[in-house]
This record gives sequence, C-alpha cells and structure tokens, in this order.
Amino acid sequence: MSAYTQENRNYLFLRVIRYVWNIALEQRNLRRRERSQKITYNTQAHELSEARKESWLKEGSAAVQQQALRDLNQAFQNWWNRPDHFGRPTWRKAGINEGFAVRDLSVRRINRKWGQVFVPKCGWVKFRVTREWSDIETASSARVTLDRSGRWFVSFTRLAPQIERKSTGFVIGIDMGIAITVATSNGEFLDMPELLTKGEHQRKRRLQRRLARQVKGSNRYKATKLAIAKLAAKEVDRRKDWIEWTTTDLVRDYDLISLEDLKITNMTKSAKGTKDKPGKNVKAKSGLNRSILEQGWGLFCQRLTDKATNAVTPVEIIAINPAYTSLHCSECGYTDKKNRDSQALFHCLSCGYTDNADVNAAKNIIAAGLVVQERGGQSHIVSTKTQHSDPAKRTTTPKAA
Repeated sequence: MSAYTQENRNYLFLRVIRYVWNIALEQRNLRRRERSQKITYNTQAHELSEARKESWLKEGSAAVQQQALRDLNQAFQNWWNRPDHFGRPTWRKAGINEGFAVRDLSVRRINRKWGQVFVPKCGWVKFRVTREWSDIETASSARVTLDRSGRWFVSFTRLAPQIERKSTGFVIGIDMGIAITVATSNGEFLDMPELLTKGEHQRKRRLQRRLARQVKGSNRYKATKLAIAKLAAKEVDRRKDWIEWTTTDLVRDYDLISLEDLKITNMTKSAKGTKDKPGKNVKAKSGLNRSILEQGWGLFCQRLTDKATNAVTPVEIIAINPAYTSLHCSECGYTDKKNRDSQALFHCLSCGYTDNADVNAAKNIIAAGLVVQERGGQSHIVSTKTQHSDPAKRTTTPKAA
C-alpha cells in the first residue's frame, strides 16, 4: 500500500476495472456466438472472486471490480430492453470515459472549501466542495472519473434539485441553428459566446499541427495530446456553463416551450460514402457536422427537458417535426423553398411578410406546439405545395398574386 500514491492507486483501479469489464464482455460475446451456458452477473462475480485469489487483481478493490460487473450487466439489460435508445456494450479504452463507482459511501468535511471521501484500498481522498454539504453527506454512492485532460472528479448520487419557479402563462418557440445558436419566437437571439479566445484558438491549431508531425505513442506525442485535451476541456466547460444558465432562464420564464425534434445523429452522419460509391462535398459536410456538434443541440434539449420535468411548477416541453418550419410563412401559411432569400432573411412570396429566417421558424414551431397541446393535432408543418404523398399524384398549388 505504501508503494502507491493515491493518484497511482486510482490509476491502478481504472486499469483493473477496464480489464475486468473487457474480459467479462468477451465472455458474453463468446457465449452469444457459441450458444453455450448462460452467463449472468452472479456467475461472473463468482469467477472474479476465484481469479482474485491468485492474480494481480487482488491489488484493486473487490467492491469496485464487482461494481464494474454490475455496470456491464445493466448495460446489457438496457440494450435488450430499449435497443432503440441504448447501443450494444463496447470495449473500454484507456483515456475514454474512465471511472469507477464507490458504494457504502463515507465522507467528512475538512473546512468550508474542502472535504474527503473514503475510497476502498486508497484511503481518504481530498476533493473540492462545490455543492451544498447536506446534499453530499446524504448521497448513497459516488463515482470517481478521469477526463482526457487529466482532471479527477467525484460525483455524488442524489435526486436532481427542483428549480424554483412560478407559473407565468407565457409560451415560447425556439429554433436552434449554427449562425444563431437559439432564436426565439418573440424575436430574441440567444447566442453562445466564443468558447475559446483568439489566442487559445491559435495555440490549439499550432498544437494540432505539431501532433501531426510527432511519432505516435512517443512521450512528446502524449504531452502534446494532453495539452490539446486541456484546451478542449475548457471549451466543453464553457459550453456546458452557457447551456445550464440559458436552459434555467427558459424554464423559469415560460410555462410551455416548443422546439424541433432534431435527429442529430442522422444530421451529422459522414458523407464519405464507400469505395464503390464515394460521397460528394465530403469536406463541406465534415465542416457542417463539426459546426452542429459544437453548438451542443443534444445537451441543450436534454438539460431543458430535465429541468422542465423537475421544476416546482412543471413546464411542458413539446417537440415537433422540423419539416418546413424554415420555409413556412408564419403570417399567411404559404410554404415555398424560395421564401428563404438567404440564410438570415425570410421573405414570403405570397403575402410579402419579411422577418429573420430563424425567428420566423421559431414562430412556426410555437404555433405547431400550441396545436399539439390544445387540439392534439399534427406536430409538423404541412406543405401547401404538395397535396398527395404519392410522387406520381403530386400537384403544384399556384402562387397567390
């Protein structure tokens, strides 16, 4: 025990857990291919106990390793019960989503800013207190994680806090984009600030060029990669901070929020294609994918929904089909792709209505959301140019004078 520092002991735990997870996953995959005896958590936990007697696994905590098997078992249960939402469990790799759970939690406070959590076979580990101490000491378990930039975190399990709010009677529609992060139906623009300063952007590009020239796996390569990861961590932290503040304000101010049901995974698929059928405009599509992911649409919708559900006075979230919302006139209802003069300007060819394109889309989104709420109608905009779903029977509606 004395030969290890606390940080080295935690690195050992991550290495052991990664090994236990991957071996257990390989067992289950082999059983699936060979149709052999069923493997459960109990059978694998018994084999782990036997393996610990005569191997280096005994250096790690038995409770932490058994929790890794529980996590794997739960991952398979999630995949079997909801394959549309959860994917098949995959291999764990060094430096990616690494962490371990601590059960039978024991914490103590040192002073106003610092506390300690007891990690088995590691002892009391110091952490910075960033939440109410009453929430920490009543937690049932914790999870210790290591991110790619080398920062250690401890997260305590507790119920999500409720957001204090009063009913306002206001409703709003929001349109998420790239040029403007969030446009609202009342004409507001909620723009995410620059996540990195000009100097940080330049340093990141310089480090990326240096990384491309270095020998993969060398010490200098690892040091450069860590420096890039630290800049990326700043970017992620600032994005999350903006999303937390913005979603909290929306939930406090509005009783109903209507947004687009965006299929972000489909929108950000690669256009590379295959060897036989290569894709087109691959670089442009890669840049678009990168811009979409930088905006954090998925996290924004998730946090907005979580906070709306946990508010003292619940907020209704309605997700509508985004089809035609950017081409549909919010004044007269005419839909035509030529209504969109440019990325920023919407001009209706029928009634002459002009507005910012994203604000017009947000107005269509809240209108569709109110229809869904009040009358149980369609959650999408219907094109005025197509009267039939069969392409052979489609007719074009003449434009109004």
